[in-house]
Amino acid sequence: MSQNSFIAKTLRFIGILLMGLTGGFTLLGGVGTSCAALFPTKFGSMAALAPFQWLYILFVLTGIAIGVWGIWATVKLVKGAPDSYKMSMQALVAGVVIGFIHIYASRALRGKSLPVDAVVYTTVLTLIVFLLFRIPGIWQGVNFDK
Repeated sequence: MSQNSFIAKTLRFIGILLMGLTGGFTLLGGVGTSCAALFPTKFGSMAALAPFQWLYILFVLTGIAIGVWGIWATVKLVKGAPDSYKMSMQALVAGVVIGFIHIYASRALRGKSLPVDAVVYTTVLTLIVFLLFRIPGIWQGVNFDK
């Protein structure tokens, strides 16, 4: 597949769009967790989180950091920076790992984990798409390093 083909440009656009959405969702998810982290006793369903407030503060900080990292990676993808794909993969893997820890902790402590589930599933989808981009025939056209 050539880099200038319609399919390659479309796949590249889809990858950049997914990475941008994932970075944005992760950032918003990190900010959104702040209510559980800072005021767990104020909300009835969050009261069980009060002894683990420190953990949710870490989820807020890591969510914001990974979200900013994902947005930064998106900008690098758009610019065609040589390390843009690697940076995107690092942000996605970090998002999946922290996200699944967050899901597990929330389900164990309060019985449910929404809305973090949607953020993690979006991150997993984007990670799968980016892994598929590494198939040699597809990578020739999509190659984010150029």
